[in-house]
Amino acid sequence: MISDSTYKELLPWSGSFFVPVKLPLTFNVQDSRSEYLAGRTTKLFTPLSMLTTIRSLRVLANNIYGSAERTVTAKLIQRTTNSLEQARIKMLFDFIFFYCLLISPVFFTLIYVQDYTNLMVNGTFYAIFALCLILMRSGVSVPVVGTIAALNTMIIPMLSSFANDLDVSPLYAIPWLMSCLLGYFVVNLRTALALGTILFLYLVLVAFMKIQNIPVLLPPTYSVTDKYLATPFYMTAFLILCLRVWGVYYRNIARLEQQRAMEEQQQFSALINQNLTKQFLLVKGLSRSGKSEYLEGNIELLDACFSEIEKQCDTAIHYLDGPKAEK
Repeated sequence: MISDSTYKELLPWSGSFFVPVKLPLTFNVQDSRSEYLAGRTTKLFTPLSMLTTIRSLRVLANNIYGSAERTVTAKLIQRTTNSLEQARIKMLFDFIFFYCLLISPVFFTLIYVQDYTNLMVNGTFYAIFALCLILMRSGVSVPVVGTIAALNTMIIPMLSSFANDLDVSPLYAIPWLMSCLLGYFVVNLRTALALGTILFLYLVLVAFMKIQNIPVLLPPTYSVTDKYLATPFYMTAFLILCLRVWGVYYRNIARLEQQRAMEEQQQFSALINQNLTKQFLLVKGLSRSGKSEYLEGNIELLDACFSEIEKQCDTAIHYLDGPKAEK
């Protein structure tokens, strides 16, 4: 508040008489600063500012993902013009990238709780996936990298399952299933069947050890309660991973096929324009020749010009009806 003592009477000139006016000379700095900070804090937490922040973070995440994808897959995509192969390359990158991203909280949790057994297993898992990305960036073929990634998704969870009292719960079953799907989509059916055979033999081993009560030397690193608590989060992460990888895979196939069809249409249109331009030039030249022959009274050559013009027109019509005739 501004007190009366902070005012001073001045007598400014106003025409032919003096008018006493009170003007403020000092302010309460503390109150003004508090009001300013309060208004600034209110502006920081408005819904509009939060929405802007979310959009900025989304743009940043998209830029990071796009830069990483171009860096890793650029050499492989430049080698092929097949839209299916390009979609397969992007699917392999998405699987590795988002698998590491979604499971990374587990790695930091293991560091926090000092679970060195599972930390070593997960560290090996991330190291092999990093090697896969390096191989893709170096231009190694997709079947080779895909086989390594699929074996990594199959074998490493098996080691973790064996170290945790032969656990075959969905925490491990879902990665094994995704490993077989990855082998099928990235490599071929034979690779998927081979991975399924490995999984079948491991499950037979687990069943034999459980039935015969053969103990595992390593004690489990988590309790049954911990497993039940972690299962919903794992299932959510795996669901997001499946939707992101294979959903975008089919979307990329449709998009690349549409792009390829558009390019083929543009090439066909350019070829038609080129051929029709040639035909029109021929017809134009023949019409001039026919005009000259008509003026000279040479009927035979005039008929020949008309026959050639008709022939060239039929050729032009054939160019236009080419796709329909093929169908």
